[in-house]
Amino acid sequence: MSSNVYYFSSFSELLNYIDGEIRTLEDNLGSLKQRYEVVKSRAEKLRKLEKALEELVGEKISTLNEVDFMGLRVVINARAIDELKVLEEAIASQEDTLSALRRVRDVLKKLHDSLESSVGTGGLTIIVQTKFNIPVRILLRESEE
Repeated sequence: MSSNVYYFSSFSELLNYIDGEIRTLEDNLGSLKQRYEVVKSRAEKLRKLEKALEELVGEKISTLNEVDFMGLRVVINARAIDELKVLEEAIASQEDTLSALRRVRDVLKKLHDSLESSVGTGGLTIIVQTKFNIPVRILLRESEE
């Protein structure tokens, strides 16, 4: 599990960091979705061809082309259908991460607004623990200066 710790001197710095992560994910997701549309049409043609052949032959065509190599799955002679599956999994994962980051951003904005109006946020160090680049724990402490 990928975990990191980041230090921020203000909520605006932390929110800017999260906004940057969101922008990066949105850009990457856009690229993946464009590639997905290109591959999807090729994969659909291949699926139709396989289905037609299966109906003619009367049995399912074997598509075994994946080998487990010490825990790493290697696809030999990858087809558009194989790439489409990988793209679908990556898109779903990035959409989940993006959703989580947006929820965290909303919570942090509310926390910042609440603290700012009641006690102020000056002189705080904000320590953020992340897992897979999603903040999971926020530590607020007085700055050491």
